[in-house]
Amino acid sequence: MKRVSILLAWGIVAIVAALAVLNWPTLMAQAPLNLVVAQIQAPLGVVLLGLAGLLAALFFLAYLRIQIDSLFESRRLLKEIQRVQDLADKAEASRIENLHQLITTEFRLLNERLSAFAVAPAPTAEAGAEGRPYSLTEIVTNRVHP
Repeated sequence: MKRVSILLAWGIVAIVAALAVLNWPTLMAQAPLNLVVAQIQAPLGVVLLGLAGLLAALFFLAYLRIQIDSLFESRRLLKEIQRVQDLADKAEASRIENLHQLITTEFRLLNERLSAFAVAPAPTAEAGAEGRPYSLTEIVTNRVHP
């Protein structure tokens, strides 16, 4: 779409330039111009062509200003996104570190329980109240007392 707009703008400039060249003697014809405070003789076509050029230049400068502001805004938003992403990465790293510490602590406690159980005599399968063998969960959580 942007490419089409640029081609259309250059096409219009080319058409205006071609018409100005083809009708140059008419554009240069002297005409009285009333400037409110004075009246002068000047080529009306050239004056109007100059005003059209001035307006085109002003619109072009406004377009550049909008593009520059847009680039600055994009840059500011990109920095903000990077800042938030870094913050999220740090939070995620903190959560992973906390999870690692929790798992390490749980495994240490589990090893201590297993070591304590290895020292104690193992319960027999017949020792269950319901006549069933003990589960590993019951053994580890010390619900079974020999």
